[in-house]
Amino acid sequence: MKAAANQQSSARVYHPLLLLLIAVAVGIAVDRWWPQPALVWLGAGLGALALWLPLWLARCERLASACLLAAWLMTGAGWGHDQWNLFREDEIGRMVREEIRPIAVEALAITSPRWIPAPTATALRTIPKGDETEVYLWITAVRDGPTWRPASGWALMDVDGHLLGVRAGDRIRIMALGSRPQLPLNPGDFNYAAYERSRRLWCRLRGLFPDSVTVVERGSPWSPRLALSKIRQQGTALLRRTVGPRRSTLAAAILLGAREQLDPERNEGFLVTGTIHVLSISGLHVGILAWGFWAILRTGLLPRRGALVGAIFLTIAYALLTDLQAPVLRATVLVVAMCLAQLAGRIALGFNTLAAAGLVVLAYQPASLFMAGPQLSFLAVAVMILFAPLINPPPSADPLDRLIRTTRPWPTRAARFCGGYVWRLWLTGAVIWLISLPIVWKQYNLISPVALFINTLIWLPITLALYGGFAVLIVGALVPPLGPICGWVCDVNLAFMEGCIEFCRGWPGSYFWLPGPPTWWIATFYAGLALVCVLPAWRPRWYWSAGLLAAWTGAALWLAVPLNARRPDERPLACTFVSVGHGVCCLVELPTGETILYDAGKLGSPLGAARPAASVLWSRGITHLDAVIVSHGDSDHFNGVPELLDRFSVGAVYVSPVMFERPQPAVDELRRAIEAARVPLKAIHAGDRLDVGRTRLEVLHPPRKGVIGSDNANSILLLVEHAGRRVLLTGDLESPGLEDVCAEDPLDCDIVMAPHHGSRRSDPAGFALWSTPELVVISGGRNVEDIPDIEAVKDSYRARGAEVFHTAENGCIRFEIDRAGIRTTTFRRQASARARP
Repeated sequence: MKAAANQQSSARVYHPLLLLLIAVAVGIAVDRWWPQPALVWLGAGLGALALWLPLWLARCERLASACLLAAWLMTGAGWGHDQWNLFREDEIGRMVREEIRPIAVEALAITSPRWIPAPTATALRTIPKGDETEVYLWITAVRDGPTWRPASGWALMDVDGHLLGVRAGDRIRIMALGSRPQLPLNPGDFNYAAYERSRRLWCRLRGLFPDSVTVVERGSPWSPRLALSKIRQQGTALLRRTVGPRRSTLAAAILLGAREQLDPERNEGFLVTGTIHVLSISGLHVGILAWGFWAILRTGLLPRRGALVGAIFLTIAYALLTDLQAPVLRATVLVVAMCLAQLAGRIALGFNTLAAAGLVVLAYQPASLFMAGPQLSFLAVAVMILFAPLINPPPSADPLDRLIRTTRPWPTRAARFCGGYVWRLWLTGAVIWLISLPIVWKQYNLISPVALFINTLIWLPITLALYGGFAVLIVGALVPPLGPICGWVCDVNLAFMEGCIEFCRGWPGSYFWLPGPPTWWIATFYAGLALVCVLPAWRPRWYWSAGLLAAWTGAALWLAVPLNARRPDERPLACTFVSVGHGVCCLVELPTGETILYDAGKLGSPLGAARPAASVLWSRGITHLDAVIVSHGDSDHFNGVPELLDRFSVGAVYVSPVMFERPQPAVDELRRAIEAARVPLKAIHAGDRLDVGRTRLEVLHPPRKGVIGSDNANSILLLVEHAGRRVLLTGDLESPGLEDVCAEDPLDCDIVMAPHHGSRRSDPAGFALWSTPELVVISGGRNVEDIPDIEAVKDSYRARGAEVFHTAENGCIRFEIDRAGIRTTTFRRQASARARP
């Protein structure tokens, strides 16, 4: 009995680094939600360490371990606080604001200029965009009038065109437009400012032309950064020459981490099919590369120990070349640990090794704890370690079974081997997909069942594409005639992969856009999973596990799309003006539950309009729109609609009678998208009226035959009336349609959307006199040159007693109307709720 107990005790596996990782992570999280000065955390950590020593000497091992973990927790909290909150007094981020302003700075170029190709021209992209150049900088000085003051901090600069003559290490002088990364403007928006802050990057610079950058002093030709930048530039150029023109940017993204070369619209296919991880340099890429290094070096070029050392150095070099992102750093630490373990004759891949990688990542970038990419990266490896016995069961130890296997014909053995490999590959992907689903669902509002199939299908093509691409970078550079052959291998496999993604994307039910579950639901899910893993005795039977998982998922769906418990006569009418930049998007929620979207577009990228609109809809738990009204034929009012038709079900799309009279590429594209989505298309005009419960909707303009003039003059003027209050949505109404409207009897309105984004051409003084609004919303952007005109328009409405809001300043603006009055809530700045009786 004693011998059995000793054997069981010796079989236990301890993960001390896992405990340290948990302590550090908890410390970072505690400081994020309850920030304290770094000195407070340091003092508490030293106090816990002082308690640890006497307890350890007294052999109170449990208390001593608790004190040691507390010291690590305080260390994590202090380090996280330092990296998130502490910046120098001359930090460039303190000198710029969100509003774009001219600025002159001197800086060191940390990277050589990186090419950003022009996005694919489409009819829905309202502003043509050319090639750009991107450079990471370390700011050294900023001009204050005629003098230069010392400054510090990281910055990212985009320059229109090709920035030539600048290289990593150069000291440069820049005349540009500067701003801070933008905080969210709408509920559910991606927090770009927090993401950049996690990289300690508080400044964005925009150069309008390459000549705005001049070289003051050349950097050292022996700089390691310059060497890495040269390798990266030469590799990108080599891929452009040897891989097909359509897929060279994709190859650069998956091989060198050059994601800046991919158009966001092109990324959508990878996102919705659950293959977005292919585009990010991650553990998949580093693992494939490391195995390739190992296989090549073991062909006889080097002995075993030399091959392991070579794999370590090549993997580290590749991580540095790809900017040392958190998932890459995690994979690099694992590869190095595995190679070192092989050198020492030990097994490396386990939770202790994964925890060591986690400690390195948190030391390098504490904020990665809250980022979806690192979370999914570590979760995938943890799942593979945890479920290794299920995914890759040990071979049978029965000699008879082994003998039977060897007597089967070789085709049977080969088929069984291939089938078993594909099964294990699919099972690995399925388990990772299932466990990571809550994070993906919360981050992207997306569930992609097609990923269960397509990730297995593209495994071999992506592996061959990576090896073909690496061969281009290495063999093509050393033996140029072989470069095109390797490039062809890469190109063919990337083409097959993209073809599979595009084909599977069109399957019914391949993916679903849904509001994300609450954070507490996700935390409870992973806490329960962790308890089941740590305490095997608590594991229920498989059918109970499946039932609990189904019930918990159902609870998430119910929480994500909440039901309104109030009766229709108690609900308010809600109008939400989404901040989309220079564009319009207004959500109208009727008390009876119907939802109407008035316009959804902006100048620039269609995704730039669709994403904030979708974020607001999902934040309200909306998955269906009863109607979409397109005010007129300017694409900055509708270019987001095709994307929204993919994300939401829509009852009907309403347009003006003259919308499709004149052929326009963007309007034709909209019509094709509506027909593809099989949504009814209807025309509305002045006189059309709809009563929904106690709410009245009436079209005031244009008349059935329209008016002579531009699309703006024929904008749909929609009046929404509820509880004695009136809301007027105006599109881009301007002359001569504006005169026709104002020639009618004056209309006393409570809430008015300023026509044409607050343009002076919309006669704000005359329109304010006709509509007498109490609240005015200007839906527009932040261009510096427009500020004087916008302020003049605001003054025109204020002169009539109106309170004016601007979506670029206040963010998303929401009005709730009921019998008690109007309740106003803005997402930014004046973010307090006000009620008007």
